[in-house]
Amino acid sequence: MASRYEVEVTIASAKDLKNVNWRSNGKLKPYAVVWIDQNRKCSTRADEGGDGDGGVSPSWDEKLLLPFNSPIDDSTLYIDIVHSAAAADDCTKPIVGSAKLSLRDVVDDVGMGSTADRKLDLKRPSGRPQGKLVVRLSVREPRYRAPEPYYAAPYGVPPGSYAPKKKSKFGGMGAGLAVGAVAGALGGLALAEGFDAMKNKVADDVADDLGYDGDDY
Repeated sequence: MASRYEVEVTIASAKDLKNVNWRSNGKLKPYAVVWIDQNRKCSTRADEGGDGDGGVSPSWDEKLLLPFNSPIDDSTLYIDIVHSAAAADDCTKPIVGSAKLSLRDVVDDVGMGSTADRKLDLKRPSGRPQGKLVVRLSVREPRYRAPEPYYAAPYGVPPGSYAPKKKSKFGGMGAGLAVGAVAGALGGLALAEGFDAMKNKVADDVADDLGYDGDDY
């Protein structure tokens, strides 16, 4: 089923993050996990801290697209900044900080389809402030919608009609054409006795094939 709405969000950058990897004397390698629907999360790449800041001021500038079906009034954009654990046996991904944003506030501010710039406060799971996150986002209807289904009449049925008419074994010729064709074929027998009787019999046979009776005239 096609989604009702979608959010295009660019996770731009963050600053003043706490290095939750300090116990290992390693750099912070943060990435963003973004969702509206808990079952449809997506994420950015990890920032490897290549600018010499230890990863506490990451820059992603990565665009994500989030489809959703809930009403805008009831929808919230959630973002977790998470440290990418380097050890293969370390399955724990420590949360650096989290932020959320009401989509209704975005639409009320800039309207549907327009881009809003936001600087969000990141918070630790305890609620303590933990850095800032810069994002750009727009709420819109999907750019592609499947066309409405077209219900066509069965094959061989003229538009507007669902009741096929009985066909003649003469390939659809009317009674007049059929009688005329037979009469023409018998034109060379005009001098033969009983011509009129034979023509009347053929006309009756054709009328029977076409389903006509005396009440049709």
